[in-house]
Amino acid sequence: MNCRELDSKPNSNRFQWNKKSYLSNMKKSLLFFLILFLFSCSKDPILYTLTTSVNPKNAGTVSPINKQYNEGEMASIIATPASEYVFQSWSGAPGDTLSINIIMDSDKLVTANFVKKKYTLTTSVEGEGTIIEKVIKTGATNGYNSQSIVELTASPKEGWLFKKWTGDLLGTESPQQIIINKEKKITAVFIKTVELKKVSTYLALGDSYTIGEAVEINDRWPVQFLKELKKINTEIDSLQIVARTGWKAEELNEEINNLNLVPSFGLVSLQIGVNNQFQGQNANDFRPAFVKLLNRSISLAGTKNKKLFVLSIPDWGASGYSGGKDSDKISKEIDDFNSVIQTETEIRGVPFFNITPISRRARSDKTLIASDGLHPSGKMYKLWVEKIVDEISKIDLN
Repeated sequence: MNCRELDSKPNSNRFQWNKKSYLSNMKKSLLFFLILFLFSCSKDPILYTLTTSVNPKNAGTVSPINKQYNEGEMASIIATPASEYVFQSWSGAPGDTLSINIIMDSDKLVTANFVKKKYTLTTSVEGEGTIIEKVIKTGATNGYNSQSIVELTASPKEGWLFKKWTGDLLGTESPQQIIINKEKKITAVFIKTVELKKVSTYLALGDSYTIGEAVEINDRWPVQFLKELKKINTEIDSLQIVARTGWKAEELNEEINNLNLVPSFGLVSLQIGVNNQFQGQNANDFRPAFVKLLNRSISLAGTKNKKLFVLSIPDWGASGYSGGKDSDKISKEIDDFNSVIQTETEIRGVPFFNITPISRRARSDKTLIASDGLHPSGKMYKLWVEKIVDEISKIDLN
């Protein structure tokens, strides 16, 4: 073997080795570009939109409101009813519970449906008559939708009179409208018609409460009282009011003397003492003046004690006006004065009506206070009258 032949073999081997390396590198490059191609050609993630709403508007809420999800992702939807509504159903998605889960495989429009709560109105009667129900707003055949307005009319049978409402409706007016916002039970009370009672002049003695300071004439409690008496067949020929803002018991008694009033009244009422308390007098010092005035009032009723009735002093501190005084102290003093009034009245067999608790409702209900911020409104006086009229109607005023 010559030297050239020996030299050629290594070169041939090197060529063979380089070829293999080349092919290996080519395979790696092709694999790299293939992977790169596959990645570069991969699709973007598919997104679907969930759109939610409520029906009717403002009947509740639903969450989420609007949101995007990847294809195949699960979406949780929750419905929350507003006050006076209940959840009914879903539109655009299966399920009947407040919370549902759906798979997002397309755009979805989902609506939470709500309906108003329904309440039962139960009516009954005492005596002989009927109650007529008239739907004013948003009624339903099976119970009433929440916030429905219903007008109730008490219709007495012949020979009967409507007297009052009891239960979840109070008062003597008919018809009356009520708002259905809970289960309600209402009774109409009817009484038999009796022969009309005719009474001569009614004398109302007192102070600013009796003349109705800061209210219209028809809102004064003695005027409302006569109106209610007439509804139950007691008619007063005339009304005489002897009262003035600021009067104490002594000043009222003096005015009675000045007027030379004589015992000719068919009915007398007395309400006095608040100005004695307001001006700093204590209850024991008030007693003699009140007793004198009480005895005088009995004589004006023809010595018939039942023809006189006495009202307690309202708690003026509950109005929000305290005149710089402590409201608790005012209430305590008012109670002391009323204790004197009630004791002296009842030992003489005279009817006494405690309207003070009604006046204290003004702490939370300012509609019971007149525009001057101190005296009762016509609404409060009406509550007084409702308390008084039932008992007075039972008295023989002839």
